[in-house]
Amino acid sequence: MTCDRTRLRETLGKAELQGLVRRLRARLERGQELRGTLALPSASPEERDAINRLLGRTPTRGKAISISLDLLNEKLRIAGICPNLREAVEELTGPVTNRRAERETIENKWTMFFDSAAKRIAGRPELENWLAQIRVTGLMRRYGMSAAEILLFQTFDVIEALPAQDVTLAEFAAASFGDAHALDPDTPLGSIVIRAVASLGKLEKWDDAQSRRQAWASVGVICDELSAPVLVLNLRASDDQPASRALAAYADAGEPTFLSIRQLLRAPPRFTRESVGLSVYICENPSVVAAAANRLGARCLPLVCIEGQPRTATRLLLNRLQSAGIRLMYHGDFDWAGIQITNTILGRHNAAPWRMGVNDYVEAATRSLMLSGIPIAASWDNELMPAMLNNGRVVHEEQVIEVILTDLVPC
Repeated sequence: MTCDRTRLRETLGKAELQGLVRRLRARLERGQELRGTLALPSASPEERDAINRLLGRTPTRGKAISISLDLLNEKLRIAGICPNLREAVEELTGPVTNRRAERETIENKWTMFFDSAAKRIAGRPELENWLAQIRVTGLMRRYGMSAAEILLFQTFDVIEALPAQDVTLAEFAAASFGDAHALDPDTPLGSIVIRAVASLGKLEKWDDAQSRRQAWASVGVICDELSAPVLVLNLRASDDQPASRALAAYADAGEPTFLSIRQLLRAPPRFTRESVGLSVYICENPSVVAAAANRLGARCLPLVCIEGQPRTATRLLLNRLQSAGIRLMYHGDFDWAGIQITNTILGRHNAAPWRMGVNDYVEAATRSLMLSGIPIAASWDNELMPAMLNNGRVVHEEQVIEVILTDLVPC
């Protein structure tokens, strides 16, 4: 039996029954059977009269009306209008797609997609948060399954190529994908990869320019060769590179200067214990360098300033000094951020603490700001954190500038 199109349009296809047909189609798209009772709480008088005539019922009052779908199905079949209600709806409105089943199919595909990705990073817990993040946020879904699969494969290609050996981001992207801009932050691949890179570097932020530079730098990729140079005073090199000649000129004058990432990568100065000395002192704040230049000038021992969190140029310079067998001595602020920075410098560059012990703190913590923030244990002195908690005071480098400067005068 097939649907009698003419009679179907004269019965269920009437204009006043189109609201009912739309409700029936919506049920089918949700994967529901056309059985049981369908309630129309706000039927118009014309719609209610048409439904009663269709079902052979006496007129009803009020706006609400209930329809037995089993009865309607049976009437269409017995009258020879259509084999069943589903076929009638499809004849009037077109083939019905089960949206629920379609969504379930799509969800199953995404589950398989992320399960496959999880297998690729098995044994690499530092990437688990990254995968969970892009799964929860729906970042991959916005590109569609086909594009997401390509993006994921490309991301894994990047991950497997890291860490790099201090190459620029453009060079790294060109070597990996033949496109120097493939990993720019405004590209789909760049937005996904930077999250993975931050996870590899154990960094929480990646969504601003400085955080992106720091994340890429943590895996040996340089975003900008000229941003955030490192401040130095009286640092000399043993070769005749342009940067080395500039360092010598500034050291002769006892004036601070900067070394850029480009200088440290393209034609890096050669540091030796003969040219630099046995030790290089490192401070956190530029005001220390300014005071040393003002008071000691060319007599000051070599001094490097990290200016807060160590950035790429700082890392490159300290790595070169460390490789030359030069002892690194670090001093910073006695606050929780300063303790964290000191932990990083000492751990990453095998530096020694410079006047950063508990006694140095206690002697200086007399009149100063109150400590705030989350306490951080000092890796080099187990007694320092309890003393700072007990005293509750901050000690900035500027408060102990006179003591610091005494160490910077050659013996």
